[in-house]
Amino acid sequence: MSHTLMAEAPKGVDWPVLHAALMPLRKRVQLFPIPAEGDKPMALGMSVPQRQCDDLGWEEFTQLLDVMSNKFGMRVYDMATGEQVTPECLEKVKGGFICEQ
Repeated sequence: MSHTLMAEAPKGVDWPVLHAALMPLRKRVQLFPIPAEGDKPMALGMSVPQRQCDDLGWEEFTQLLDVMSNKFGMRVYDMATGEQVTPECLEKVKGGFICEQ
C-alpha cells in the first residue's frame, strides 16, 4: 500500500526544470509523470510507500509541495480523498498520511 497524490500543472511545466528542482529533495516520495489527456493538464503522480509514511516522509512531501505549488504553480490533490492539498487542510492530510509502523 502507499499514499498517492497528484500535482496538476494547469499552465504546463518545463519537466527538466521541475525535475532539477525536486530531485535534491526526493528520497522517499516516488514521482512519475502523467501526460496531458484531452482537457486534463499534465500532472506529476506521487506515491509514498506505507513504510515511508512517517514524519520524515511527511517532511519531504511538504518540501515537495512547497516547490510544486509556489515555484511551479501546480495544484496538488490527495488521491485518497480527492481534495486539493492547501495550507488550510495540511493537518487533515497529515492525519491520513502518517501510518503507525
